[in-house]
Amino acid sequence: MIKPPFDLKKIKPGEFKYFSRRLLANKEGEETGSIIVWKRGGDDDHSYAMECPYCQKEGKGTVDLKKRPYRVRCPNCNRSIALKKLKDT
Repeated sequence: MIKPPFDLKKIKPGEFKYFSRRLLANKEGEETGSIIVWKRGGDDDHSYAMECPYCQKEGKGTVDLKKRPYRVRCPNCNRSIALKKLKDT
């Protein structure tokens, strides 16, 4: 599972509006990747760090998560990856 690009022990209460860590499945349904998505207070977009379930390379970027289904695009292989709802995982 991918590690966050910041020290979780140094996070102050209220610093993040959103934080989620999830496994990502490839087309066959195998959970071969992972993602961490967060939004700091004052930021407009969500940031993410991921290990792609298709190419297994790490990447990071920003994404606007306003409409479901939430999706991110791998910066390496350009595949679109859906983020399942937590209740569906």
